[in-house]
Amino acid sequence: MRKIMDIPVGELMSKPVVTVTPETPIEALTEVMNTHQYNGFPVVEDGNILRGLVTRVDLFRLYLLPYYRFIPSLEDTWVKSVAAIMSRAVITLYPHEPAIKAMLLMVEHRIRTIPIVTDTLAGLEVVGVVTRRDLTAALEP
Repeated sequence: MRKIMDIPVGELMSKPVVTVTPETPIEALTEVMNTHQYNGFPVVEDGNILRGLVTRVDLFRLYLLPYYRFIPSLEDTWVKSVAAIMSRAVITLYPHEPAIKAMLLMVEHRIRTIPIVTDTLAGLEVVGVVTRRDLTAALEP
């Protein structure tokens, strides 16, 4: 087995990618999260161009709003779609970058999912994601 330092993330990434759009309703996001066991989902537009990332913690924070802000119910918030809760500043990697870099980024930034991207004229196109599970599977026993 090759050492994790020698493996590019493109060989470990999960694909096809399960994505959502900024317009995806919160109810639909909840269904996607219940169907797929990933922690984070790239938010894309027009040809898989990355716009952000939405995680289970983002969804949890939304459901906690009524408890923190004295909002009577979730329905009374202004949040209707993924665009309102997603992170826009997303840490990404290219397929050729080493898996050890993904591991370092996950530890330093306390993240679980990193979109793997390629450059296009329209922006960064999502081609996969690498998760903690993907990296763990590549570790030597």
